[in-house]
Amino acid sequence: MLISEEYPLKKLLREYVAYCAVGCINVVVFWLLYDWMYEKVLISTWRASSAWAVAYFLSSIQAHFLHRWLTFESLSGYAKSLYVMLGIYTVLWVISTASIAYFTDFLGFNHLYTWAANTAAFGFLSFIALRIFAFPLSDGRISRQERLEEFKNRRRA
Repeated sequence: MLISEEYPLKKLLREYVAYCAVGCINVVVFWLLYDWMYEKVLISTWRASSAWAVAYFLSSIQAHFLHRWLTFESLSGYAKSLYVMLGIYTVLWVISTASIAYFTDFLGFNHLYTWAANTAAFGFLSFIALRIFAFPLSDGRISRQERLEEFKNRRRA
C-alpha cells in the first residue's frame, strides 16, 4: 500500500515534488545526450529512436544516483535499488523507444514534440513504480540529512 498513517498523502506529494525537481536535472542531461546523439545519426533509418534509446539508458544510471540521494528517503541497498530501477526503466525504455520510432521515424512527427510528449508521459509512471518497487517503504526510511551524515562517516573511516 502506498499511503498509510506512517506515509500520508502529504508526504507522497512532497516526495513527488522532489522527484519532479530532480527530474528537471535528469531531463536536461537526457536532452543533452539525446540532442548530441540525434545529430550524430546513430542509425539513419531510425535516427530519433536510436538516439532516444542510448540517451535513455545512459541518463537512467545518473537518474538512479540522484533519486536515491535526493528524492526517496529509502534504506534500500544501492545495488538492489539500481537493478530494480533498471528493470523498471527497461520496460519503459522499450515502450518509449517504440513510441518514438512509431511517431517520429515512421509517421514523421517532429522529433522534439515526440521527445517532450514521451518524457512527460512516462514521468509519473516512473515515480510510482520507483516508489513501490525500487525504493519500497518496507525497506525503511532515512532522511537526506541522515544519509549525508552516514556518507561522511564512511569517508572518515
